[in-house]
Amino acid sequence: MLDQKGMEEVRRPYEDGMWIDIGRFVNIRRENMTISSASLEKGQRKGTRAFDGTPLGALNTWADGMQGFLFSRNWFKSQMSNPTLNHIDAVREWLQVYDLKMYSAFERGNFYAILGQWFRDAGSIGTATLFSEEEVGQGTTVHTVIHPREIFIREDQYGMVDTVHRKFNMTAHAAFDKFGEKVSEAIKKNAKDKPDADHQFLHAVFPNKDRIFGKRTSGNKAFRSIYIETKAAKGNISVGQSNAEIVRDSGFDINPYAVWRFRKSSDEPYGYSPAADALVEVFQLNQYSKTLQQAAQMSVDPPLNVPVEMRNRVRNRPHGNNYYEDPKRVIQPVFTQINYPVGDAERLRVERSMQDKFRVEFFRAFIGRQGEATATEIMAIKGEQATLMIPQVDSVYVEGIRPAFAIVSDIEDKNGAFSEDEGMPPMPPEIEDEIGRGGFINFILTGPLAQAQRRATEVEPAIQTLELAARTAEVLGPEVLDVYKKVEIGEFIAESGNMNQSLLNSRDEIIQIQEDRAAAIEQERQALLAIEAAKVAPGLGKSVEENSPLEAIGAAVG
Repeated sequence: MLDQKGMEEVRRPYEDGMWIDIGRFVNIRRENMTISSASLEKGQRKGTRAFDGTPLGALNTWADGMQGFLFSRNWFKSQMSNPTLNHIDAVREWLQVYDLKMYSAFERGNFYAILGQWFRDAGSIGTATLFSEEEVGQGTTVHTVIHPREIFIREDQYGMVDTVHRKFNMTAHAAFDKFGEKVSEAIKKNAKDKPDADHQFLHAVFPNKDRIFGKRTSGNKAFRSIYIETKAAKGNISVGQSNAEIVRDSGFDINPYAVWRFRKSSDEPYGYSPAADALVEVFQLNQYSKTLQQAAQMSVDPPLNVPVEMRNRVRNRPHGNNYYEDPKRVIQPVFTQINYPVGDAERLRVERSMQDKFRVEFFRAFIGRQGEATATEIMAIKGEQATLMIPQVDSVYVEGIRPAFAIVSDIEDKNGAFSEDEGMPPMPPEIEDEIGRGGFINFILTGPLAQAQRRATEVEPAIQTLELAARTAEVLGPEVLDVYKKVEIGEFIAESGNMNQSLLNSRDEIIQIQEDRAAAIEQERQALLAIEAAKVAPGLGKSVEENSPLEAIGAAVG
């Protein structure tokens, strides 16, 4: 039995409380968050309760900034889970080709196109879900950002999401196209007569506890996947119910749902967001804007004191003429004593507080400080502020990007993209052995934000240390620098800048360069010795004369 009713009860406080407020005032595209709202007519006006667009602007800045700063042209670099292998040239070269394959896979799919909505869900609702599946026959991965109202989750003992239910509607045409003859007669009929008619389905993905190891079938994978046509079923759903029917029962090696909680409490399954943190400011801004709009309207269209005899005869419009006889009985505005600057100043203070929750200043650093600071100073500022973004990057990496990356890699592997027939070099034995021992291919983020963080936390401290060591060596002598490994430092700087492996010399090439340099130095030293020897004994530079004593000595020595 699938405990859909219990999962709905767990989620209801979120959708009836925080999610509704965020949908109304921050992310109006997600205004309808309840389960029942899925049946509402599409295209209806939204955001009618919002009087201030600043929260939505902050959300858009954060979402676009996170996407732009995380997913640049080269935003990841693969490494082995065993760090000692990442210094082996053959391993690094193979992983570089692997990365090219993965970049191609992401570009063939729609991954970059859906990132904006994924980040907006995380920044507003706090729980963002990405569903990834293979487009059969096309060799691509299709990613779908699932509406938060459709998703119900459950955690395992470690606080990671291992069970996902998706309750959603499909048109009769789409349902028949996906499930074929397995659907009900009602869907088959509507597929012909009313192809756009909605029908409710439930997709449940959960750990397969009945798995038989060694058995290779679609239903014997790590995660069981069940699609159910619910026929508007309520409560718990079980196989064989008259109001529910399984239309597909299969499985996945990797959970296809990547559920990213921006920030969460240990006793709650659903996440919180910058919008949730800023709700106090959001409410204040909305009320301030509403009040200021009313004040502005009062200024241009104030209430009037009207003589009773002019009831229903007031012409309160441009060029409206109101005739009177008694100058003491005329229409007069009510003095409201509105003070704009006081209200606006407080509103700006709250606005800055709200934008700070979304780190707007970080993403606007280049724009906001043009003319005030040099590019180097701006980069330093960004580096300092980037450290504040580390928790956000860690959360999207662990619960979002890494699962999606694993799914794409798995699909590519099953389609043979990493085989030698597809241009991959032979897998080094070090990688084969590591995978055989349970190791795996990992990756690090290398986009602008990740580089700024790495520069601030790793590179800059190292450079400062080297500069201090160089100054110390001027006083105490060059021996101070003997503790540093020059080649390793060079590799560290190159890796921190995400330089392509093809631009770097291999370890063997480095050894050859060092040997050639040592040989050249020795040759130069011998040449200098010969010159000095010639100066001391000029005759040594002449040729040996025939039949001379020196010739006889040379012949004797051999």
